[in-house]
Amino acid sequence: MVKLLLTIYSWLLLIMGILGLIPGLPLGTEPAWHAVVKIVLGLLGIWVSMAKKKES
Repeated sequence: MVKLLLTIYSWLLLIMGILGLIPGLPLGTEPAWHAVVKIVLGLLGIWVSMAKKKES
């Protein structure tokens, strides 16, 4: 359940970051660095959620 929520939240962050970098869309204003941080965090979250659980 936690992995599913992390995956959904990460994809939303990634999409919001990409849309934040498109200047023609009137979706609100945010600095470019903020959109880049969203993209990086979204990709990191997707990477973590796709990683297999290490069994010890």
